[in-house]
Amino acid sequence: MKEVMTSGEIARAAGISQKAIRIYDEKGLLPPVGYSEGKYRLYDKNSLLILEKIIALKHVGFSLEEIKSHLETDEQNSIENILKNQLSLMEKRIYELQKSADCIKVALARLNEDPAWNNVADVIRKMEMSQSQDERRWYAANHAADGIEWYVKIYDSLDFQPGDIVLDLGCSYGLLWRENWDRIPENFQVDGVDIHESWADDFEQHLNEQSGTLPNGSEINLIFSNLEADEAWDKIGQKSYNRIVIHYLLTYFEHPEVIIQKASKVLSPGGMLSFTYYGTGIEHDYWIKFFEENGLDKSFISKRKKYLNTKENEFLNLISGYFSKVERVMLPGPLTYDDSEVLFDRILKRYQDGNKYLLSVKDRLIELFDQKLEKDGEIVVDIDSTFIHCMK
Repeated sequence: MKEVMTSGEIARAAGISQKAIRIYDEKGLLPPVGYSEGKYRLYDKNSLLILEKIIALKHVGFSLEEIKSHLETDEQNSIENILKNQLSLMEKRIYELQKSADCIKVALARLNEDPAWNNVADVIRKMEMSQSQDERRWYAANHAADGIEWYVKIYDSLDFQPGDIVLDLGCSYGLLWRENWDRIPENFQVDGVDIHESWADDFEQHLNEQSGTLPNGSEINLIFSNLEADEAWDKIGQKSYNRIVIHYLLTYFEHPEVIIQKASKVLSPGGMLSFTYYGTGIEHDYWIKFFEENGLDKSFISKRKKYLNTKENEFLNLISGYFSKVERVMLPGPLTYDDSEVLFDRILKRYQDGNKYLLSVKDRLIELFDQKLEKDGEIVVDIDSTFIHCMK
């Protein structure tokens, strides 16, 4: 290889156009090492190494501005960290794009049935609801501090037994069953209820693919119906169930107490109904203590905690007459973080009423998180979820 190359020669060596070389020069990524007598750009072997790095980073999705930043701080960032960060960003973009694509596919399919915009908008809304549930699960799975699958914990808390007849309202993707497929007992019956244009469609496909793999006498059936319609309960009411699951669903109803009342009517004597609703738990206490210890205003967290506890108590009083006993069951689900920005984003979403204050002290919070990460390598946030178990 020649000691010095023209722009045409280095372009051919790297397999790109001379125009790209000129752009990289103009953007400050690949300045020439000198000029010929005819004022042509000249490059050396090190230039080719830099050019190969530019091409590689561009191929995996970096913008030219991002590449320039990485070239300028090359000594401070390892290749591994650069690629890991880019992979994380790209996976997030892929996830968001896939969610949008799924909404569009379902909406296009329904256009053949009813081209009215109201119908299409309703389909997209339902898809977004299911995607929101899936996103929460994905988030928990990626940050679980104890390494235990969340739906394994939920399954264990319900004390399923051979011969149980279970009603799963809002079964969605079927994670309660998918994640515990090999643990499902014999003679175990599940009726899952959900709507079309949701992740339940995928669950139906999964059930067809897994046909015959459940234990002897066990089966999982899907009922596609709207729980706010009377005809749905006409179908459900043909059986009685000794276990009813209503997890991550009630927030989508204008009158969730009606769903609980109707479900209680198909619950067998001695049976148990389990539901989630308001999201009370010890995470609020964790942040109250953290903010207090670091001299930050915790009032918006305390206010949120009080509001949720009050609303939950009011709801339990409202539905307690349908059952002989109502109790709270707390399932621990600590989350671990190794990125200060990701943790800050969680607080923003968790306490939206405090967003203005949180953004005003963001630099301080990031500094505190960074200090803890420097010391411990991770930040574990104490979190649990409240499940309400209702006995009949």
